[in-house]
Amino acid sequence: MYKMNPDYFIGIELMDTQHQYLFELMEKVQTLLKDENILYKYDELIKILKGLEDYTKKHFDEEISLMKSMDYPRLQLHIAAHQGFIEKLNSFEIDAEKISLGTQDQMIYDLMEYLKEWLQIHILDCDKKVHRFMNGEKITAED
Repeated sequence: MYKMNPDYFIGIELMDTQHQYLFELMEKVQTLLKDENILYKYDELIKILKGLEDYTKKHFDEEISLMKSMDYPRLQLHIAAHQGFIEKLNSFEIDAEKISLGTQDQMIYDLMEYLKEWLQIHILDCDKKVHRFMNGEKITAED
């Protein structure tokens, strides 16, 4: 089960609320992977990928706006990380078009692992730095 535990709350309400939705999407990925009652999982996978696409458009735009408003020194690095996520998501969407009964579970598993890594690296490190900067900690582009 993927639930947002206290470690993932960064202290910025807007971002925390949106991150909770990402955990909900991750829960859907895990549920789809384990569901043995769905023979062909393509339709459900596409719904999840669409949810991730919608999430990234809204969340990334709002997060970048917030960072711009505070003149966040790691803004360009954060934008680059977001772009990497979008590119990886695009590759999952392309790969989804080619899945078969024999490959679908591996792809869903790969998506789940990628999202898990993103949550751990991006939220626990990159996004928490934004909060620390908001609270007066000196953060440089090199940190």
